[in-house]
Amino acid sequence: MKRHLPARLLACAVLAGSASLAAIAIPGGVSGASPLTVTCTTFSGSMTSQTISGCTGSGAIPADAGTPPAHGTSVVSTKTITWSNGKTTKTTYTYTTGNKALCAKVTGETVFLLENATGKVASGTATGLVGGTFKEAVCVYKNKAGTILIKNHGNITL
Repeated sequence: MKRHLPARLLACAVLAGSASLAAIAIPGGVSGASPLTVTCTTFSGSMTSQTISGCTGSGAIPADAGTPPAHGTSVVSTKTITWSNGKTTKTTYTYTTGNKALCAKVTGETVFLLENATGKVASGTATGLVGGTFKEAVCVYKNKAGTILIKNHGNITL
């Protein structure tokens, strides 16, 4: 029995090494990887729902936000973006008001406020984006009928 001990130790070392390499080689086994990101150039709509488009970046892939340029719909009440591929991104954020004079003029609309939101991607089926940051600046406009229009002021990032 003692004469096979070195062979057993060598076999155990090889197996342990193989397990370590397998953990590195399998993408699902990598922990602490940075979330994927998207930067979107257009965000507009009403007080309840907006369209988001022109999204590119490492998260603009079929498994997450969709093929670039990715696009989708954002619902304010749930803070959820549903991407064109059916995947979702749920955000949590807080916002502050900014200098509304920075907002572009829109014919027939009056600038109501500039909203700067910062937060994170909290959950969703676009799992590669979860854990990332969320940042947007939007101008809120109101017309004489009281209708609200939302337009981005710069890029939206997730």
